[in-house]
Amino acid sequence: MDTDGGDIRQLTNDPGRDYEAKASADGRSLVFGSQRAGGENGLLYVMNVDGSNVRQLTKADPGETVTDEYPDWSPDGQRVVFQHTTKKGDDAPESDLWLVDVNDGSLTQLTNTPGIWDSTPAFAADGQSVLFESNRNGGDFELYRLRLDDMQLTRLTESKGIETEAKESPDGQHIAFASQRDGDFDVYLMNSDGSDPRPLTVNDAADRCPQWSPDGKRISFISDRDGNLEIYMMNADGSDQRRLTNSPGSDEVPDWITVH
Repeated sequence: MDTDGGDIRQLTNDPGRDYEAKASADGRSLVFGSQRAGGENGLLYVMNVDGSNVRQLTKADPGETVTDEYPDWSPDGQRVVFQHTTKKGDDAPESDLWLVDVNDGSLTQLTNTPGIWDSTPAFAADGQSVLFESNRNGGDFELYRLRLDDMQLTRLTESKGIETEAKESPDGQHIAFASQRDGDFDVYLMNSDGSDPRPLTVNDAADRCPQWSPDGKRISFISDRDGNLEIYMMNADGSDQRRLTNSPGSDEVPDWITVH
C-alpha cells in the first residue's frame, strides 16, 4: 500500500498462509514465509516485488517440522537471516538463527543453543552484525548483537519483561524495538550500543514490530489500540502517530519498499 494507507493491492493468493514479507534494499524483491507447500512446514520464498517469479529458498528435512520466519535481507541483497525452528516427533521445538544465500541457497548456522530460544533476527545497518532476541541468560528475552566476522556476542538490554523485534536505523545510530518492560508492549528507541532506552509509544495497548523507513525519518509499527491489529506510522521521535489501515482482519508486520 501507499504510505497514506491507500492503494492496497494483494501480492499472493494461494491456499497456504503467507507471512512476514521483507523487502530488499533495492526494492526489487520480497522474501517471505509461506505454508504453500502443504503440511505444517513454513518455509522461505523469494519473489519479485509485484508478486511474480516466486521461488522456494529453504526446505524441510524428512522427519521434522520446520518453521522458517522473521526473514531479513543483508544490505547488499545477497543473504537473508532468519529464525529456523525445528521439531522432531514429540521433542520440544528448537529455535536458532541461520543465514541463507539467495543466489545458491547455501545455508550457514549462526547459533546453536539447545533449550534456548534465539529469534527475530535483523541485519545491522552495515551488514556486519545481526540483532536478535534470546532467553539464553535464563530470564526474560533480551536483545543481543552478534558480530558475523568473529561471532562476538554483545548483550544490549537488561530489564524485566520481554525485549523483541530490534531494528537498527539506516544510519546505524539507533535501534527501535518492542518492549514489555512497563507492563505491556510499547515501541522503544535506544542508542545502537543499548544505552539511553526511551519509549516512543505509551498506552495500554500492544504496540510492536517497529520498522524504519529507508530515510530513517519514520517508523511503522502495529497496534491494537483501536480494538484490532492495524498498521500505524510515526516520526522517528514518536510524534505524529497515525493509523494507516482499518479492516476487520489483523494487519501485521509491515515493511517499507523503495519504489523505483
